[in-house]
Amino acid sequence: MKTWLARPKEEAYLFNPAFCCTTLSVAMQSYASVKDEGVPFPLAFMFLPIVLHKPTRESLPPNIRTSMAAWIQENSEARVLFYERLVSLKPHTREAIQFGMLLDWIVPRNGGLLETTLTNADVARTTRTLSNEARECVMRAKFVGKWFAKAGATHTAMAFWGVRP
Repeated sequence: MKTWLARPKEEAYLFNPAFCCTTLSVAMQSYASVKDEGVPFPLAFMFLPIVLHKPTRESLPPNIRTSMAAWIQENSEARVLFYERLVSLKPHTREAIQFGMLLDWIVPRNGGLLETTLTNADVARTTRTLSNEARECVMRAKFVGKWFAKAGATHTAMAFWGVRP
């Protein structure tokens, strides 16, 4: 990963650790609201490639009643180049997790799980300060966290997207 000053401005703005950490933390918080456990470490790398990719983000279903399996079957274009996006965002996800650990927003747990210390009030307060597209990313992260929690086992949810742990 390039040093902060060596990154192109667009990359630094879009993938800054604070924004990516916020997005991940919101996804983790909503995941835990459904499953009452931390997010498996490999699953944490799935959130940003879905939420930050505008065509995928805009095509997501409006609520978690639509199963991930059914949605992927109807929207197979979302899987196109997903693996490549996941790999290219891996350093940014790792950096966001490290940033979150420094702030005590993200906490590692036994069994390879990650939890967030953010509450619903923290999420609401943070979301209010964001601009339109950033707010949309964070709100969709909230949806995606719940959606993954409802999708079943980690390896199953990842298989829907064409990747494996």
